[in-house]
Order: sequence, then C-alpha cells, then structure tokens
Amino acid sequence: MTWLKDAYLDVIVLLLIAVFAVYTNNILEVVLWVYTGLLLLSKVIAFFMPSLQRKANQTEAPPLFYHVIYALTIAIFLYIAKYYLAIAWAVIWLASFISSSKKAQKKS
Repeated sequence: MTWLKDAYLDVIVLLLIAVFAVYTNNILEVVLWVYTGLLLLSKVIAFFMPSLQRKANQTEAPPLFYHVIYALTIAIFLYIAKYYLAIAWAVIWLASFISSSKKAQKKS
C-alpha cells in the first residue's frame, strides 16, 4: 500500500472531476483544463525524452490503478458532455498505456 503515496494526486484530481460533475464551476473548469493540458504535454514530451520517461515510470502503483482512474475520468467527462476534456484524457490514457507497455517489454 506504499504506492498510494505515489498516486495521491491522481485520486485528488479524480475527486475534483467528480465535484466538477456535480457542481459545475468556471474556476474549477479552468483548473481542470490547465492540469489536463500540463499532463498531456508531459506525456507527449516523455516520448521524446527518455530520461523523463524513466522518471515517470518509477511509481510503485499498479498499472491497473491508473487504467481505472483514466477510465473513470473519461466516463465522467463524457457524462457531463465535456468532450474535449474526455478526448484529451483518452490521449493521456493511450500515452500512458504505450509507456507502460514499453516498460514491460524492457523488463522481459
């Protein structure tokens, strides 16, 4: 359970997204757009900078945890009709999946 320390930010963001789904708020929407943009940018940059990818892959959290987080995030955004955010998170999920599969290939 020590991996929860690595994943606390992801849980907090998921909770913020759930709050946003219930209480639509312009300030919270801006915060989610900024966070989504920064996360998407970091995932894309990690493809071109192996040192960043190694640092990002140092988490002890199981990959299934992140798949659940990303799936719930996309589902919430689709439910509240924020399709651009849902698409951005789908790209983040795809980039994370590719990154984790590269990591698994290097281990074997």
